[in-house]
Amino acid sequence: MAAFAAMDWNNSSEREQLDAVRRARPDELNQILCEYDWSLYPETVLGWASAQRGITLCAAITGFFNADPMRFNYLPRSDVPAQYHGICRLLDTMAQRVNAGFYLPNVTHIPCIQQKTLRAWMHYQQEDVIDNRRGRWVFEDELIAPLLNPVSQSVSGQAGRSEPEASGFPDLGALVKPLMNF
Repeated sequence: MAAFAAMDWNNSSEREQLDAVRRARPDELNQILCEYDWSLYPETVLGWASAQRGITLCAAITGFFNADPMRFNYLPRSDVPAQYHGICRLLDTMAQRVNAGFYLPNVTHIPCIQQKTLRAWMHYQQEDVIDNRRGRWVFEDELIAPLLNPVSQSVSGQAGRSEPEASGFPDLGALVKPLMNF
């Protein structure tokens, strides 16, 4: 089996690719999410990789947009061609993980590779609210903001703010605390 860096992703089998990602370090998993060809075995390879700890929000969003989800975003689920059901399920899962805060925040403050696409997606999402419609995949503005404005989230301007507030993410403990009183 070839090492991860030497892997020929275009000519290896689905099993070989899955074995490679299962042995990969988090930085390699982030790389594969950003670079993987969705015409190969995305459900198997990216499905496993995107479910692992250590994946960054930036890598997850980049992988999500590499699938060209706009072609399915406004299509009723029943109208999605059968050969794309698996890809749409994977995109569903990735979007749910993004909104659940599963992926690591953009702590390096490096702009997301798909920043332009993400910015357009969020703009369309805002227009959808105005037009009273909704796409299949809707991202929470608060979770996406650090990817769109990495400079404004810098540590230097965060003195005196709590850690969750300084990171640009909601304080999940404060959100859950009222539920614990039941």
